[in-house]
Amino acid sequence: MIWLVCHRRTATPALRYNGMIAADDARIVPYTSGCAMKRSIRPPDLLAPAAYALLALLALYQPLFNAATHLVDDPYFGVTSDYYHFHWNFWWIGHALSNGLSVYETNYVFAPLTSSLALHTLSVAWTPVWAIGDAIGGTITGMNLVFLAALTLTAWAHYLLLRDLGIAPGLAFVGGAVVGFSTLMIGSIRWTNINLMGSFWLPILLLTWRRIVRAGSWRAAIGWGVALGAALWAMLLTDLQYPLLYAPVIVPYGLWTLWRARGSRLRAIAAIMIASVLAIALLTATGTLPALLAIDRTGGSPTPADRAADIKFPGCLLYNCNLDVSASALVLPVVIALIGWSLLRRRALPRTAWLWLALTAIPLSLSVGDSIAVAGSVIPMPYTLLHNAIGGIFRYPERFLPVFTLPALVFVLLTLTALTRRRPRARALIAVGLFALWLLDSQILDPLPLQPIPRDYAFYHAIGRENTDQVVVEIPTGGSSGEGYVGRPEYSALQWYGIVHGKRMVNGHISRVNTYHYFYMNTDDAMMAWLGQRRFLEPENVEAVLRERIPAWRIGYFVVHRDLIAPDQNAINEITTFFNARRDLVCPLLTEGDAVVYRTIWHPDGCPPVPLDQPAPGTYSIDIGASSDALYIGDGWDYPEALFDLDVRWTGGAESASVYVDLPPGGYRFTLRAQAYQEARVVTLTVNGQAVGEPFPVAPDGLADYAVSIPADAIADGQHVRLALTFDGAIPVGERALAVMVEHMLFSAQNP
Repeated sequence: MIWLVCHRRTATPALRYNGMIAADDARIVPYTSGCAMKRSIRPPDLLAPAAYALLALLALYQPLFNAATHLVDDPYFGVTSDYYHFHWNFWWIGHALSNGLSVYETNYVFAPLTSSLALHTLSVAWTPVWAIGDAIGGTITGMNLVFLAALTLTAWAHYLLLRDLGIAPGLAFVGGAVVGFSTLMIGSIRWTNINLMGSFWLPILLLTWRRIVRAGSWRAAIGWGVALGAALWAMLLTDLQYPLLYAPVIVPYGLWTLWRARGSRLRAIAAIMIASVLAIALLTATGTLPALLAIDRTGGSPTPADRAADIKFPGCLLYNCNLDVSASALVLPVVIALIGWSLLRRRALPRTAWLWLALTAIPLSLSVGDSIAVAGSVIPMPYTLLHNAIGGIFRYPERFLPVFTLPALVFVLLTLTALTRRRPRARALIAVGLFALWLLDSQILDPLPLQPIPRDYAFYHAIGRENTDQVVVEIPTGGSSGEGYVGRPEYSALQWYGIVHGKRMVNGHISRVNTYHYFYMNTDDAMMAWLGQRRFLEPENVEAVLRERIPAWRIGYFVVHRDLIAPDQNAINEITTFFNARRDLVCPLLTEGDAVVYRTIWHPDGCPPVPLDQPAPGTYSIDIGASSDALYIGDGWDYPEALFDLDVRWTGGAESASVYVDLPPGGYRFTLRAQAYQEARVVTLTVNGQAVGEPFPVAPDGLADYAVSIPADAIADGQHVRLALTFDGAIPVGERALAVMVEHMLFSAQNP
């Protein structure tokens, strides 16, 4: 496209104010008036995105080269990052659209309750980018592609705006890099907060608006109005907070440029109306606006203003604080230096530059939170007014970083462009020097921290292949909303597995949800609180809740994640023992890695016999102390231990220790490999409450095999057989008592 750049003060291509460039003294008109022509797309503008993409690749080399095994992390804060629910978001959007469900409400997290996703960080606009990467290499590749696109697009969009304002290419390139690779952007990558990686919408909106107010015809104004409406819609699909963030810059700049538009003012107002109507229509069509209008804010529990995440004053405004969101050292320090230089040298700065400097005031003051401390005095800041006005829903004033950074950069770079207008070599040296300083300050070449991808369990894939509407209850139970956690953050992160099995689940995270949707299980609910280890077991209460809840919620599986409960092995024992004893409700299905999987009796596939190892035909074994013994262990056992190359468990904490097994009907020879602690112990075996064989002594001088015959009538139908070992005493050792150490149980079928 070719435009003529006609200047209000001159009819030459230079944009002048007191001998210096002032881009907003120009207006763009169609090629009919005889002014000098200027191409809207120039070679540097095409090279810039390639350069930014290269910088993005360098910043992302760690996650990109390790995409098969790792994803990004932020270990500095010591808690699980938000990766799991952003990956789930994309899965959910695809699942909802494929199955005719509403994208903006779900019971696939915090089941069985239905939660609104209208205020959740869905980031719908990123879905097409993620989908391309997901089709190539899975969700990790898809998310890395989003990171790459966000960094590149943010830097390039800011570059284009800076160029449109008359800033020299080299200086504009530095400005794009400062915003595109800011601490907010890099920090958002570490946390997978892709909803915060849409800072490119601010320059896009400003560029579009500048085209509207400069439109030389109604046709052009309407066309750019449609583009503005589409941009507003896509911005809101990225995150709903952007209008709030951008208003302190867009509103005053829009009013100022509208006032200056004069002849095109009416066309600009019409374009605004068209953009508004189109954005509302698109938001209605995609279900976004109806979901927002229907949302119930009850139970939101907003964060108090004094706990909002702000930019630390003054240090993080002046330099890179590394672990905290902070401004670049090339922004406010250079602004202060240029103002000081102007006052000392009595040199006028471009008039338009002062406008942009004024636009930093509101977002800058909001970014530091509810108050700042100066010389021992606490000074209230405007953020408190904003916080209270919108009911505390916006709790991250640090997110105003790119909003004040952009106008501050415009002030700096417009001034430097003007001062070096007749010194191209000096301008080039300044641009190179600023870029080098930015590289040192930004630390974008530092490797991004990684974490292993959560273990890929085969049983979740098997559940995913089941055509059953059911709930998977992850243990330990937990949830979060950004307003706090029930349990540890790792419990919420089990939402990751919802991507794999595709069923409804309880654990997870939904932003700004009614906190009751997960907080009821903190301590109030006997079953869910105990399964999260926040309340002691009340067997009768928990069993009663299970009997009611399994069919009502359509619970198909309970999955115990022992790695999240460890090192409290007794807590694991308590959970597995409780489930193993209640075959009429749940049945142990399998163990895989640290997971123990239980299927409920409600499940259409029912409860199969609990599998036992078969070292030989007609022979069944339990390796006591091994990971798989959780399927059989009853009460009375201590935690599993490793003894050299053997896995064992001690007994003695109770008068007996039991196991539950499924065996084919018939008689068996039962062999116990065991060793007593310090002195011999007399052990009695009972099967389903019936004593079998004679009591036998277990010696303390080494592991040995002890055999007892079990008659067929004791085994009966072989389903859910309870075997118990009873001891004649135990010796206290520290906080526990030890009787007999067991390494192995063997069941050998006997001929009738």
